[in-house]
Amino acid sequence: MPAIDVDRRIDLGAALAHPFPGLRPFEPNESFLFFGREAHTRELLRRLGEHRMLAVVGTSGSGKSSLVRAGLLPALYSGHLAGAGTGWRIAVMRPGSAPLDELAKSLGAVGGEPAAALRARLGSTSLGLVDAARMTVGASRENLLLVVDQFEELFRFRRERETADGGAEASLFVASLLEAVEQLETPVYVAITMRSDFLGDCAQFTGLPEALNQSQYLIPRLTREQRREAIEGPVRVAGAAIAPRLVQRLLNDAGDDPDQLPILQHALMSTFRIWKEEGGPQIDLRHYDKAGGLRDALNRHAQSAYSRLTEASDRALCERIFRCLTTTEAGRAVRRPSRLGRIYGVVGAASETERERVRMVLRLFMEADNSFLVASDPALGDDAVIDISHESLIRKWETLQDWVREEAESASWYQDVLNSVRLRRTAEGGLWGDPELSTALRRKKTDGWNEEWGEQYGAGEWAEAVSFLDASAAKRRRTRLVAMAIVLV
Repeated sequence: MPAIDVDRRIDLGAALAHPFPGLRPFEPNESFLFFGREAHTRELLRRLGEHRMLAVVGTSGSGKSSLVRAGLLPALYSGHLAGAGTGWRIAVMRPGSAPLDELAKSLGAVGGEPAAALRARLGSTSLGLVDAARMTVGASRENLLLVVDQFEELFRFRRERETADGGAEASLFVASLLEAVEQLETPVYVAITMRSDFLGDCAQFTGLPEALNQSQYLIPRLTREQRREAIEGPVRVAGAAIAPRLVQRLLNDAGDDPDQLPILQHALMSTFRIWKEEGGPQIDLRHYDKAGGLRDALNRHAQSAYSRLTEASDRALCERIFRCLTTTEAGRAVRRPSRLGRIYGVVGAASETERERVRMVLRLFMEADNSFLVASDPALGDDAVIDISHESLIRKWETLQDWVREEAESASWYQDVLNSVRLRRTAEGGLWGDPELSTALRRKKTDGWNEEWGEQYGAGEWAEAVSFLDASAAKRRRTRLVAMAIVLV
């Protein structure tokens, strides 16, 4: 997963046109629109200064990434970390399925060193990050902050890594982080964001639970006054006005559930857009109600974007793309970030014309007025990582919920095929007959099963799965022919 650039330039025009980011996180260059978290930012600075490691932990939707990107990072650049000065190089990354590769890319992006040389250092020893940090900052005497966003990807991509190396790369990555913050010669700081439901998984790595005990910051709920500031502040900056009765309605509708924060941001984005289109002295209840309110604004907006795909083939392609970007883990629908090259393979986009259709769908859902999808590379190269901007979209967009259920059922059938393949290897299982075989073959055709799709659920087993289904179908044909022959006799 490519490095994420920390862009500090402020695009006032774009920010004032879209003062609320919707589902995506606030970025460092949007800190002037980020309100209500000042006290939390000060606490992050204190803990990072004490331990040189910071773990920002919270539930999905609690604002972890925004707090780090638009709260902590601008504060560091402004010199608010005692004794550290204003000289910072900040590398932001997500672990994905190859954390050391992504670490090398993120360091190379801020230091100018070739990623390949950095990767060689990182892979040699747990002190590799210290060596790579010296290469990155050189003689500048600047501090290096490594932000590992969505740290839980170390656990979510576990199957892919264990297939490749038994989990060795993830272990070396964690050890490198811990070594880097413990040494004092090179000023390396580490900040991670992680969903709280993955805290127990951290026990897999030696030393990580102890480090988290010292550095963990569990994001508090915003008070009602802080939520009010998060609503009113961006409106003031944009030179607009919001009706007090709408502010009260928003506060009451959102309550104090942190999971409502991204939904609140999206409802505000949609409400602001409608006010801009219709005009009026201030943003008011009629704009909010037209957007759908907190309950339905996200569903209506996503469905409206989807309805812009007028061709049935483009709608079918959209469904396949979103099914590629979601999965079900332990009964819970979650995001599944995917490289664009893999998406091409899963949806069967072989020609450049077909790939341009994929990019057209992605651009629609990435538009600033939508912000339903994000890409690590806006140019949409093959290595760009595409992701749903927030899991709230999965929970609120009814059409996507249907797609997620269909994908889960399809994956379940494929897993049943793989289980039968594995049993047959040991002569403990036989071929399939109807009705299971007919259902699996129908799923294979209508859901577009192919090797890239199958790799998401069982690495290296696609050929055996196809052979098993073909053999089962051949046996069924023979059985039917025998039955017909008996009837004729």
